[in-house]
Amino acid sequence: MNLDTYYRQILLPANSAISAIRRAGLPVDVERVRELRVKWRGELLQEEKTVENEALKRGVLLKYSDKHAIQPAKLARFIFSASGLGLKFPEQMKSWEMKQQMTEDQKGDYTTGAEVLAWFASLAVPKPEDDPVIRSILRVRSLSGSISKYLDKFESMRRADNAVHATYNWALRTSRISAHNPPIHGITERSDKYVADGIKSCIVPRVAPYRVREWDPKRGNFGGWDPRRHGWCGRWDISGAEAAIRAAMLLRLYCRESDLTTWEYIRLGKDVHGYTASLIYEKPDGTFKKGSYERDAVGKQTFFAKIFGANWRTVQGTIWKKARLWLDDAAAQKTNNNFDKGYPGLTELYRYDIRMLGERAAESDDNVGWCVDGYGRRRAIPLPIGVRYIGIGDDPFFPGYEFDTGGGRNEKEMKRQLNHAFHVMANTPTQSMNATDNFWMLALAYHGEGLVEEMGGLQVPAMWQKDGVPFPEAADWQMHEGRGPGGKPLMSWHNNTVHDSGWFDGAPGHLEPTAMLLWRRCHALPFDWRLEADVPYRIDLSIGPDMSNLADYNTVAKNFGLGEMPKR
Repeated sequence: MNLDTYYRQILLPANSAISAIRRAGLPVDVERVRELRVKWRGELLQEEKTVENEALKRGVLLKYSDKHAIQPAKLARFIFSASGLGLKFPEQMKSWEMKQQMTEDQKGDYTTGAEVLAWFASLAVPKPEDDPVIRSILRVRSLSGSISKYLDKFESMRRADNAVHATYNWALRTSRISAHNPPIHGITERSDKYVADGIKSCIVPRVAPYRVREWDPKRGNFGGWDPRRHGWCGRWDISGAEAAIRAAMLLRLYCRESDLTTWEYIRLGKDVHGYTASLIYEKPDGTFKKGSYERDAVGKQTFFAKIFGANWRTVQGTIWKKARLWLDDAAAQKTNNNFDKGYPGLTELYRYDIRMLGERAAESDDNVGWCVDGYGRRRAIPLPIGVRYIGIGDDPFFPGYEFDTGGGRNEKEMKRQLNHAFHVMANTPTQSMNATDNFWMLALAYHGEGLVEEMGGLQVPAMWQKDGVPFPEAADWQMHEGRGPGGKPLMSWHNNTVHDSGWFDGAPGHLEPTAMLLWRRCHALPFDWRLEADVPYRIDLSIGPDMSNLADYNTVAKNFGLGEMPKR
């Protein structure tokens, strides 16, 4: 796709679709907000007292400020000194490589950051043996931050329509969309599920909301909510987006003669993480199911680290940060090596990125390479000072690169910076295409299918062409009160976008046509690279009475007699 098409038919329409999201706003239940604030403030004060009292027992004076903070240096002394908790600072965090990983996104003193404290307790991956005082420290941070960032802003920024209308920003490098006032794209879904569920329970339908006290849809208990009589909230997510782009589409396009295992697994919707675990542990495919730590902690986290070229140290750190599972050096190296042996195509793809970065930098006047995505967006990637690409060399990790250590330059640091450049080269096109796919879907839901008429209309890849684009009756429908069934307004609205998902809400009786519209357009973007690689889009669609209580659309549809979405 050329940049002119991208600009006219995707970026500009997406910009107005994002404006429509801002105008629609995110509906909030202010009574829930107030109830939750009172509850969380009580919990917050109790957690602070727990920490302060534990300190007093040891003769340490530790006092939270009015802003619910303690000086990081004082906190570190309390945690790690013999006069305080006496916890041992983890040896694994002392290596130069691990410290670089731990401090990458850490503000302030990294020794009290969540990744380090995860050796003792975690809200993201809690364990029964977690230290209760460290858990209280983490809860104070999470609760205080969420009250101020979300609950207070939900109430203070709510307008007469009972919605907050955030301001959206575009990230120039990756085209990702973020929000502020309030930052509704950054709700802590992974770092603290308890807090995230509370925040999302305040996000409700704008028409006929219904508050549930019970919610167990797997057992048919919908708490009295009925989307035919009540408003509803929903969320669609592009399923396995990064894996589909990097490990399937790009692998197929750039490494056609190589091993295409991940391309085949992903396009067919098979469990690539289970297969990855079987490679790592040298067991038959199918041994490790969803829910096993071998699949979820080791296989999945290794896969997402390695598709962007991670070395064994990064694999080790990623599994720790995401799953709180520490692999010793030997186990991490074996995991890394077995992955490379099992997926030679992905190794070749990363080598291709390394070579292209070097060649483009060598051709430039200022030693700057670049990457490009399938929509024509480029990002400049300068090589570190003292590094140049000469195209020859037998270094297995930096093939063709030369390091000049003159002027006091440190070769280890140059290699760290170059490894980061390699990661940016591999990661940016995937993130950029993922973001563009996301806001293209939002644009199609708002503007309609005339957007892609010049491209030949909606299209599915060859493997789905037999069944074609689903729900042709929805071709003329549009969300945000555009044309719906029978020419009547379709009363559903996108109200937020997070990473590779769209959040929305709607009025009673408008759920099924909205699901049909989204299923049709999100599965059939006419992106030429995807079509050429024969890699389909898949989405997960969830529905419920608020954004905290959601169930798979087909589970809801079966219970309330609505049309189900076809699975492929």
